[in-house]
Amino acid sequence: MRYSDAIMQHVNWDNLRYVLMVAEKGSIAAAARELNVNRTTVLRRINTFQDNLNCRIFERSDSGYVLTPEAEKMIDAAREVENTLFNMQRQIAGRELRLEGELRVTTTDTLIVSLIGPHLASFHDKHRHIVVNVVMTNSILDLSRRDADVAIRPTRSPEGNLVGRRLADIHFGIYASPDYLKTCSTDKLSDYSWIGFDTELQSTPPGIWLDANIPVEKICLRGDSFIALKIASENGMGLSLLPHYLGDSSETLQKLPIVIDELNTGLWLITHPDLIRSAKVHAFMDHFAVAMGNDSAVD
Repeated sequence: MRYSDAIMQHVNWDNLRYVLMVAEKGSIAAAARELNVNRTTVLRRINTFQDNLNCRIFERSDSGYVLTPEAEKMIDAAREVENTLFNMQRQIAGRELRLEGELRVTTTDTLIVSLIGPHLASFHDKHRHIVVNVVMTNSILDLSRRDADVAIRPTRSPEGNLVGRRLADIHFGIYASPDYLKTCSTDKLSDYSWIGFDTELQSTPPGIWLDANIPVEKICLRGDSFIALKIASENGMGLSLLPHYLGDSSETLQKLPIVIDELNTGLWLITHPDLIRSAKVHAFMDHFAVAMGNDSAVD
């Protein structure tokens, strides 16, 4: 029997995603964090999956969980099956004509706090039967896997085959508290203390610029959110790179007269092309295109 046939006959689809996540991450703990469950749940799901197929999927090693040689081919087949399921789910969801039910939207904490909160409220007023499930993260969720239906995030262009609308331009500036600036008498940016980036933000244009231009010993604190950077600068810890819509809204921060054009990016509303005809997705994207187009808070 082919591996794909065995999987189709015996697999529990919910258990499959746990197995694939451990195969991708290499550890139970990392998979549990990604799936937002505890380690015991991941172990139980893997053991059930193995029992159903009557074979061993992983070997425990010093470096983590490693696929057995026999399981390598099986996991490749499982990924093909999973991709087929995701394709089917997207296509079915894309034909949904009702303006009701759950709509999963991912965006960042900075955008929720500074820009899009009021527009979520006005969307709810207009579409009472659509429940928006907001996933607030700086990680880029995979829309092809239905991690979310719609993304509102900074990017220069949608990745892969995703489609969307550019809502606005986002410009960045250097901010600090006036009290901190009084303690420094230099025009050389590398002489200041800086608030740096952690995790996903390190790979963004501001994170890359900071790594290239500021010595690591001048980083006094790191944060995985622009809100954390803003708070640290407001309390006099040093300079931070912030989007104008966040930095300019602070009552205590001062923007330095330095322009860094290479940090400019776009604010995009993105979805998968299979979902663009969904009534819920279409209504959400239309609403935000109009609402954000009239929002003067973004430059």
